[in-house]
This record gives sequence, C-alpha cells and structure tokens, in this order.
Amino acid sequence: MSLAPWLDGELGYRSFGTPGSPRAVFVLRTGDVATTDPDARVTSSYDVRVVAVGLDAPELEDPPVFGGQTPAGLTVDALRALLEREAPGATVGLVGERAAGPIAIYLAAAMGPVVDRLAIVGVRSPSDPLSRDLRTPLLEHLDAEVLVVVGGEGPADHDDASWYIDRLRAAEAEVVPPDEIDSVNGHVTLTSVWDRVLTHVAPGAERR
Repeated sequence: MSLAPWLDGELGYRSFGTPGSPRAVFVLRTGDVATTDPDARVTSSYDVRVVAVGLDAPELEDPPVFGGQTPAGLTVDALRALLEREAPGATVGLVGERAAGPIAIYLAAAMGPVVDRLAIVGVRSPSDPLSRDLRTPLLEHLDAEVLVVVGGEGPADHDDASWYIDRLRAAEAEVVPPDEIDSVNGHVTLTSVWDRVLTHVAPGAERR
C-alpha cells in the first residue's frame, strides 16, 4: 500500500488493474476493505487503472463546511493533490461508497471537468437542512455524469437516490433488488455492483 501526505499523517491507497492504462478510476471507501479490489474478476475485464483510497472517521468530519480548514475539507485538498499526481492531465472517473460519498461529491466539484464520471453507492441524502443547503449548489453545477446506486436493505433507498437525481444536471439512478445483493447485512456494496459502476466510470474500457 502507498501513502500520501495528509495533515499530520498519511492517506493510504493502493493501485490495481491495468498499469499505464489511459483511463484511471479513483475509489473512496471506508473500513478494512477500503483499499482492496472490489472484485478482481470484474476489474480484469476492463482496461482501467484503479486507485483505491482508504478514509477513516477523522477524515470525514464536518462535511457541511468542506473547503474550509476542517478535517474533511483538508482531506479533499489531499485527495485533489493525489489525483493530480497519479493521473496528470487526464480526465478520470470517481467512486464514493457510503460514508465516503460526500467526500467524492466535493472532490468532483473541486476538480471540475477533470472528473467526467462519478458514481455514488449506498450514499444517503443529507439529514439536516444546513447540509442540504450547502450540498445542493455543488450538485447543481457538477460537471460529471453521475450514477446513483441504492438498493437492498439500505443504507440508502429510493428516496435518497431521488434527492440526488433531482439536483444533478446529468444523472441516473439504479435501484438494486435485494435478491441481487449477497452482503451479510443485505446492504448494497461496491462489490455487488462493481461491474455496473465500472461501466459508468470507465466508459468504453471493457475488454472485448
């Protein structure tokens, strides 16, 4: 695993897929599996290089005030530097799963047209008015085409997907039926929808 500077510590990340591929996809997740390949069999069927970044609770704090000197705002800055270093001069795809979803949205907004595709998986809509008011303008001006994936037993549902879709210029939602999800708690996970997500964030990269 590689490390990138962040505050007084480092962000952990790992690259896999096709080295040197012209298409890069950055994946933001939390937890023990954050930097692992969601599904190596699926990844190998795409000509794509994946950079998986692991985020922890302190790096997600104070999401309503991204762009300021909060842990979350500084994390966006660190991720922006990582993206510019790992994929200089290229447009990229970006994925945010669950708690890392808001960070992915803010990173996509900060990078502008550099992030041309974004997928958020199992991401709830904001629960308080302040967060909704602050996130809405970012969504309305996002350059990326967005895929919103919800389903199963949660944590995000159809209403959460609708909240995002109603505020995005170019977006589609996919609701995954419970019988297509094999996670222990029935929640939609990146692993369960990795093929669909890669199709969106790496268009045209599937090997023939």
